[in-house]
Amino acid sequence: MKTIKIAGLLLGLLLSAGGCNDFLEEQNKSNVVADQYYATNEGYEKLINASYSSLRTVYAQPWVFCAGTDMYVTGRSTQPEGLSEYRNLIPDDPEVLTFYTNVYKSIQLINTALYFNDKTTNVSTLGARKGEMKFLRAYDYFLLVQTFGGVSIVTDRFTAPVESFKRNTAQEVYDFVIKEMTEALELVPETTPNFGRVTKRAVRHMLAKIYLTRGYETFAGADDFKTAATYADAAIASQTLTTSFETLFYPGNEKNSEILFSIQWDATSLPTATTGGNTQAAYFGPYMGGQGAVEGYPYRTYTLTPTMYVFDLFTQNDARFDATFMITYYQRYYDYYTRANERNTLTVKYYYAPKWASSAADIAAWRAADPTRRNNTIVYPNVGTAWEASQTVTLDNFTPTVKKFDDPSAQFGPTTSTRDFFVARLGETYLIAAEAYFKAGNTATAAERINEVRRRAAKPGAEAAMKITPSDVTIDYILDERARELVGEYHRWFDLKRTGTLIARARKYNKDVNKWYNNGVDPFQGVGGQNKILRPIPTRALDLNQGEFAQNPGY
Repeated sequence: MKTIKIAGLLLGLLLSAGGCNDFLEEQNKSNVVADQYYATNEGYEKLINASYSSLRTVYAQPWVFCAGTDMYVTGRSTQPEGLSEYRNLIPDDPEVLTFYTNVYKSIQLINTALYFNDKTTNVSTLGARKGEMKFLRAYDYFLLVQTFGGVSIVTDRFTAPVESFKRNTAQEVYDFVIKEMTEALELVPETTPNFGRVTKRAVRHMLAKIYLTRGYETFAGADDFKTAATYADAAIASQTLTTSFETLFYPGNEKNSEILFSIQWDATSLPTATTGGNTQAAYFGPYMGGQGAVEGYPYRTYTLTPTMYVFDLFTQNDARFDATFMITYYQRYYDYYTRANERNTLTVKYYYAPKWASSAADIAAWRAADPTRRNNTIVYPNVGTAWEASQTVTLDNFTPTVKKFDDPSAQFGPTTSTRDFFVARLGETYLIAAEAYFKAGNTATAAERINEVRRRAAKPGAEAAMKITPSDVTIDYILDERARELVGEYHRWFDLKRTGTLIARARKYNKDVNKWYNNGVDPFQGVGGQNKILRPIPTRALDLNQGEFAQNPGY
């Protein structure tokens, strides 16, 4: 008989999730009956912490967030073909199934935490904890509705198999997400002494993004864009971007006022020193050679590499270029961090010259302007598509690495970083506000919000050159600015899907997608001539469901 095993595919319980940094720690209480333990103060707090930890698996792989967009293409290692090229994206895709399963596991764990909220005594923070869980559950459903459209809304804690679930409409899911987030806003505190817990600013940021995203839908509310702008401004709360872009992402600075919500790791919570950590650093940039373990290089899978569109977005006035990419390579990669005070005297192996320093004279001037580049012997200028990776090109230093997520404390290996993963930060809040104001018809305020991001991004003395005017604001400009600000952060597929630009931009800038158009094949076109915009509902979820649950268009 077909059944959905709640502990399995759809609503499995992730009680073995590792504890997060600082307050997010848990213990194995296998010798205590779960229901009794979770009704205690200690047990309930561990359940809350495990719910936070469940986001680790939701973000464990980047494909559903980044692959097949205008910003990233396949490098030395292959990406899942269905998600990166669309043509062979089918309901049996294992990456889609993993994502679908992990999000629902997270939801069921949170449902369990909410179930025990009113069964726990002598906990002074029950109201705040309820708000935190509602935030997390709403965020999980926000990820699902953007990815799959309508899905099953499940709010009960299950202890036995359930045979069928109905499919709620996308409109119903958005209504539920907004209701949950709004309730969370009333319950969580404005600030917290435990960095990483949900606060009102994090909720306002997410409400802004949710209303912004729904504003593009056919069932949008009349004031969704205005509401999004209001929530974004409330999340900003008159704060300006005071930390330099490089400092913001410099290793060790993960806990600062610009980070509104992040997923935390701690080396003591990992199974071993080489497994279970944040994999974000591993996906972006070049494999540094087989001697990486000996030389102390970071491990790179060379899987998600920026397109030439990304590299060419920056100008000589934008400090985010050097802050985003590792342009100067020393004898040992991590010398950039561990011997920062000696950079002028260190031996430089090679460096990359950007497009605005493409001629010999330009390169010489660019090199002379920065003492760290004066002793270089090898230069890789940006000529044509020289920096865009290819599976047929396996040079160790073929393309600049994204350095924003480097972790000098990590061991050699793909899953060893314990850096926090930024889910929401103030720089993006400004850009959410800008898009919302633009869609509401207020280009003047949209330009003001973008200019705050560009002011922080400007090199000293280039602030005026980086400033834009209201007439510059278009949806393409906003997407370009989001690309400059958010390289390597897991937003891009959702950005393109939200704005209705996924097909056009992937075709224009992604060589892995464009190759099919050049061969007369539309990789987005699926069954019945319908475009594959939403991801497919996994076959296994459909097969095990006794209820009515239709597949998405195109599959």
